[in-house]
Amino acid sequence: MTSVELLLNNALPMPILPKVIQMAQGFAQKQPTAEKAEQVYLNTLAVWAVRDYLELMEIDTDIEHSDFSNPVVCLGADVADLKVKGLGTLECRPVKLFENHSGSENHRWIPEFGSIPPEVWQERIGYVFVAIDPKRKESKLLGFTQTAGTGQVCLPQLKPLDELLEYLDKLTNPIVNLNQWFTHQFAVGWQRLEELLESDSEPSILGQTVPALRRFQTDVQLFPDADIMRAKLIDLGMELGSQRLALVMALTQESDRKVSVFVQVHPTEGDRYLPGNLTLALLSESGDRLQAVQSRGLDLWVQLRQFRVEPGTNFGLQVVLNGVSVTESFTL
Repeated sequence: MTSVELLLNNALPMPILPKVIQMAQGFAQKQPTAEKAEQVYLNTLAVWAVRDYLELMEIDTDIEHSDFSNPVVCLGADVADLKVKGLGTLECRPVKLFENHSGSENHRWIPEFGSIPPEVWQERIGYVFVAIDPKRKESKLLGFTQTAGTGQVCLPQLKPLDELLEYLDKLTNPIVNLNQWFTHQFAVGWQRLEELLESDSEPSILGQTVPALRRFQTDVQLFPDADIMRAKLIDLGMELGSQRLALVMALTQESDRKVSVFVQVHPTEGDRYLPGNLTLALLSESGDRLQAVQSRGLDLWVQLRQFRVEPGTNFGLQVVLNGVSVTESFTL
């Protein structure tokens, strides 16, 4: 038995409900070509298969606000996105299942490689591959990968679904209550810059070590008008050589009870510049990207535009580098 056959045999089957097939057909009929119609049809079935699985695992999704069903978006892009509440967006890539009839035997097979289109290489927390068999009204969850890589994925090398659940669990950070910051109650990990970077140092200059903290100076000089400021060390994991960054937040209480928020990301551990193509994004409660900024390779830091938050608002801050992302969740 080949590795692809083994993968297919061990994949998790999920039924395709008649209402989902009808919905997918409806989306497909709005497309201008037969090729685009099949793409949208399979994408819809893949998204719903992943959605049903996550709901069974008691992981909330927001399929109503995903782009795969938006005819305008689908017309110009190959999108099969599923928003996971509070975490971000999973891409659900369909793999068409084929059948060969040989005498009395019926052989079902999938290709060895799956593709991830360039338009979804960013703004995704992971990619789940789904084998689709429309004739049998069945889908099979094959596994997932955290990053898009070059866009070509060897399907037998996908990580199993139990690792997907572990990965999503790791992304689920406790929601930080920013109201508590004004009474000097801070969640674990949020510190003054002096405390966060006191052990960091830049490479030696003329034999003398330069403290990393000098890049930031003091809290007052960095955000002189802020009421409170804290920073947290963000670890992007072993996939990027344990790249660590400092996420800095400064808050100012306004007269109308709203809070002005400033957010920056800085390098740490001796790095003078941020890595290129690092993205800092502001997310809504449902995971939509409200604004974002990307580093250019010689940036000392990146900063979001100042934004104001009303009481009762939930939002997230996401740091993304080479397809690996970390999201911090907040409420006011």
